[in-house]
Amino acid sequence: MRIFLCLLGLFASAVGLAVLVRFNAGNVVFFWPPYRVDVSLNFFLLLLLLFYVLLFLVFKAIDMAWKLPSKIAAYRTLKKENESNEALQEALRTLFEGRFVQSGQAAEKAMQWEKNRSCSAMIAARASHALQRYERRDTFLNRVETDPVYGMACQVTRAELLIDERKPDEALDVIGRLNSNGTRHVHLQRLSLAASQLAGDWDEVLRLVHSLDHHRVLQPAVSEQLKMQAYEGMLSKTMPDANAVMAVWNAIPVDSRKVPSLAIRAAYAFYFCGWLDKSRDVLTLSLNENWDTGLMRAYVEFSSESEFDDLEKRIACCESWKEKYAMQAQWTLTLGELYYRQKRFDKACHYLEETLKQKSGIPLFPRAHLILAQLYEEKGQSDKAAYHYRESSLAVSD
Repeated sequence: MRIFLCLLGLFASAVGLAVLVRFNAGNVVFFWPPYRVDVSLNFFLLLLLLFYVLLFLVFKAIDMAWKLPSKIAAYRTLKKENESNEALQEALRTLFEGRFVQSGQAAEKAMQWEKNRSCSAMIAARASHALQRYERRDTFLNRVETDPVYGMACQVTRAELLIDERKPDEALDVIGRLNSNGTRHVHLQRLSLAASQLAGDWDEVLRLVHSLDHHRVLQPAVSEQLKMQAYEGMLSKTMPDANAVMAVWNAIPVDSRKVPSLAIRAAYAFYFCGWLDKSRDVLTLSLNENWDTGLMRAYVEFSSESEFDDLEKRIACCESWKEKYAMQAQWTLTLGELYYRQKRFDKACHYLEETLKQKSGIPLFPRAHLILAQLYEEKGQSDKAAYHYRESSLAVSD
């Protein structure tokens, strides 16, 4: 329809122009003495039209020639931009595919266009890091560090890669600079948490875990595990200062104190500081709530043969758990060892023999046979001692 209307308009214009020319009887005289030229008005108008068309074409050609260098430059720039964008896409794709050599090469090619230079440099830095070319990685990151757009992204990436390289102190320096500039988003806190773990700064780990819990970033199980790790690290770090260990222990929530792994670490810390009573109380508190083989084993390991009263209290506690834990082989082995340390050989022999009768105690047989061998050796019964030494060796080999 549109083409039809255009053709109709063209024909109407042609008819109108033909009618106008037909009835136009005027003429134009060019007088240049001694010459005189007479032309019809229609022919003059045609010549004038052709002159303007020719003039337009001349000026158009001049304009195109004038703009040609800039157009060539723009074309080359556009071509370089397209090639850079294609290389950037290739660099990203190969980075995610794990083809780090190809990713680095594509990223370097993408740097040819200025606007892709910073982004490409960061991709090349990650690829170099994956290939453990750390100096090359730092070279790429240094190029981007002062970029007003990608500067912060470069710093965050540097911190992340330094953590992966297990350089927590350098990573924390980078994070500290970001924090001083007001950057405190959640991902940066995660990086700070990872770096603090590697650096052993357990007070900071605990603070960051509480902060991330406030933002509901960590899963409850992960949060609890990190808190336990932090508490255990703080206890280990404060040894052998007994008062410092006690201060850390008092700061731990009551429910967390009953967690077996934390109770064992705290008991060892107090044992190392010479506070046997406190070490025993920590283990007893946890064992009153939970059965744990490690806790029961620590009940013996963190005792001293020279402290008779402490051994007596440990035995009394174990006896009080008879109804709860009598079917546990580790319980009978623990009582046997405690009685052996107390030199009450008959009682010790009874519980150690009970351990050997329990099928669930097979992993404990080497230890039970060894203590029985030492017990009989002290009693002067060399034949029985030799038998249990042999059985202990066989149980270990099995």
